[in-house]
Amino acid sequence: MTEPKRIWWARPRKLCALERPGGGGRSHRPDRRAEEIEYLKESGVRLVVSIMPTRHNLAAYEEAGLDWIHHPVETEDEDALGELVVLLRRETRKPGAVAIHANRRTDFIAGVCAEHLYEWKDIPPEVGLQHAAEAGLTITEKVEDLVGF
Repeated sequence: MTEPKRIWWARPRKLCALERPGGGGRSHRPDRRAEEIEYLKESGVRLVVSIMPTRHNLAAYEEAGLDWIHHPVETEDEDALGELVVLLRRETRKPGAVAIHANRRTDFIAGVCAEHLYEWKDIPPEVGLQHAAEAGLTITEKVEDLVGF
C-alpha cells in the first residue's frame, strides 16, 4: 500500500483530492495504481469521483470494490466548480470518504475542495488552497481567480 504522491485530505477521513491513482498521462503505472487504490480503500474511501474526460481507472475502482462517479469536466469554469461542490456536499454526507481526481493537474480539484470547505465550515478558499499547496497539489492563478482569491 503506497500513499499517492500528491494527495490532500481536505477533510481528514472524509474528503481527499489527488492526482489520478497510478499517475497521470504517460507516467501512469498500473502497479502504482493498484497500490494507491489500496491506500484509498484502507483510508476509508468508499467513492472515487473522476473528472477526467476519459474513463481511465474506472474498471480498477470497480475491481477494488470502490464506488465511482465519472463526472467529466471539459471546461474548468464556475459552472463545473458549482456542480462538483454540490456533488461533494451530497456524497460527503454519507458514511465513508470521497476521493476526487483529475488526470495529472491538481489545481481545479484543489479549488473544488477549497470551495467545499468554505461552504461546509466557512474556511476561506485561500486557506484551503494554501493547505492543498502544502500537501503537494499545484495551485495556479487560474484556480485562485476561480475561487475568488
